Amino acid sequence: MTKKKNEKKVALVAPKKIEMINIFKTTYNYYRHWVKVILADGGLIKFRFVKDEGSYNGKIAVAKPEVDKAKKVLADYKSKNQDIKDLWW
Repeated sequence: MTKKKNEKKVALVAPKKIEMINIFKTTYNYYRHWVKVILADGGLIKFRFVKDEGSYNGKIAVAKPEVDKAKKVLADYKSKNQDIKDLWW
């Protein structure tokens, strides 16, 4: 084997860490089954669930550039489906 094949490739620039902003509270069950789908259908790419310690409740975290879009998508869903239980607060 040659020396070049054994060398590991090293990234020249480390990937940037994306700043996440917590926007609403919800339960993991609501996030897993409904909220995640609503956000994905709204065109958001970077979002996740941040679990609170000691319970299955948590927060919806969205990438900083997409915060306004996420709030708009969730507000639009809530206005169109007023008879459905609140999935986030």
